[in-house]
Amino acid sequence: MTALGKIVAARRDREQDRKLLTLDESLALDNAKAMALYGAHLNRYMLQVFDVLGLKDMDVASAQGSTITLRDGRTILDFSGGFGVLGLGHNHPRVLAAERRCHEERVLDCIKIAPHKLQGALAYNISRFLPEPLDVSFLAVSGAEANEAAMKLCERIQTPKGKTKFVCMQGAFHGKTHGPLSVTTATDVQSGFIMGVPKENVIHCRYGDIDSVREVIARESGGGKNPIIAVMIETLRGTSCESPPPGYFEELVDLCRKADILTIFDEVKVGMGRTGRFCAFQFEDAVPDVVTLAKTLGGGKREVGAMVTSQALFDQAYGSTQTCNLHSSSFSGMGGSCAVAIETLNVIDEEHLIERAARVGRYLRSGLEKLQQKYPRRIASLRGKGCFQAIEFAFGQETAGRFLDVRRNPLFVTWETVLIGALTRELFDRHGILVHFQPGARDLIHLMPPFIVEETEIDRLLVALDDVLDRGIADATVRFVIKNIKRVVG
Repeated sequence: MTALGKIVAARRDREQDRKLLTLDESLALDNAKAMALYGAHLNRYMLQVFDVLGLKDMDVASAQGSTITLRDGRTILDFSGGFGVLGLGHNHPRVLAAERRCHEERVLDCIKIAPHKLQGALAYNISRFLPEPLDVSFLAVSGAEANEAAMKLCERIQTPKGKTKFVCMQGAFHGKTHGPLSVTTATDVQSGFIMGVPKENVIHCRYGDIDSVREVIARESGGGKNPIIAVMIETLRGTSCESPPPGYFEELVDLCRKADILTIFDEVKVGMGRTGRFCAFQFEDAVPDVVTLAKTLGGGKREVGAMVTSQALFDQAYGSTQTCNLHSSSFSGMGGSCAVAIETLNVIDEEHLIERAARVGRYLRSGLEKLQQKYPRRIASLRGKGCFQAIEFAFGQETAGRFLDVRRNPLFVTWETVLIGALTRELFDRHGILVHFQPGARDLIHLMPPFIVEETEIDRLLVALDDVLDRGIADATVRFVIKNIKRVVG
């Protein structure tokens, strides 16, 4: 039999022997079988990362609020927050009720040749939280897609004027689709890809340094009109959890408007109330040209994002029946997703969750400051606002030097990765608390509780952190290395 014949025969045999898992079988899978399927058919390398952090065998039975319940009865306190998705926590009852109502009433989910009333209702609700003239939304299914829409809108407006460049911030993260990937440098995710925006069309500034932006505009305007389409910035950095100095956003917007440069404020991770304002830029009297939202907008249950701009700018980009659909998405504005997002915004408003995020954020920061006073040599700084806080640890070379050389290990690369991984795993193993860190900031642990987190749950986190710090980073690292010795030795 020829090679082609063998392939055809194998495919025929596979189709004849096809046995699909039912939903009942899928939900009832034991963890070992489920992880085997994940490794074989999804991403075996991410599974290795989860295993190193002690999370591969986390056999989840259910989740509610801040708590994940495992099949063995243990409860896990989730301060990872789905990297910003879980502003309302897991399975908020009103979000579940909204989904249930859509199912019971057979709400139309998908129609592409006619308007859907829930899309208009959601866009209206979003506009109620934002300053004028931010009234018009494009609905997306992710933060990256919202940022893609923002960049394309600005290009449509500015490229007819001969403008060709974007300004972004050093160490930014805006997503991994081709457009946002071009302005993402928080970690090395560009290697091996052709950029949607060529590198020569991207200019980098120092985050929070208005003089850096001013210098770029002056340099690029040397021959007359500047070629800058837009300045794109995270209002609170998702990787390093940093904010610009007070007044920065007002100066940035004013500077850009005078130079005919559009401004895109990326609120994907911190918008929807996480910082104690609906959007982090609203701590100042600044109104950008475009805002992007996602994550919490879906209530922890649906994939929803939005690019929000003014009617005037939307008209410049897509203001005719011939151009109004130049940018679209198959799954934007699905009926059930809009319903969940509508209810999410109502929950945030009626339950005063923005104010609550500010209050519990202050409580968390107060507790962290006491720990910093107790462990000044181990906690270098505290960052963030509201329900997005981060602890910067002081990882001295003397600590790393006591252990093995991991520089050639492809999984760890640096000792900072080992040390922050050790602390993360220690919190999970000893105390049942989930936190996370980012590859672009390996000395930071991120804390992203839901806005509905209780002070008693924050106390549990603080006690756990105190215990881990009292035992010492070296103790956590030794335990981590022992559990992963083969990988560390590599």
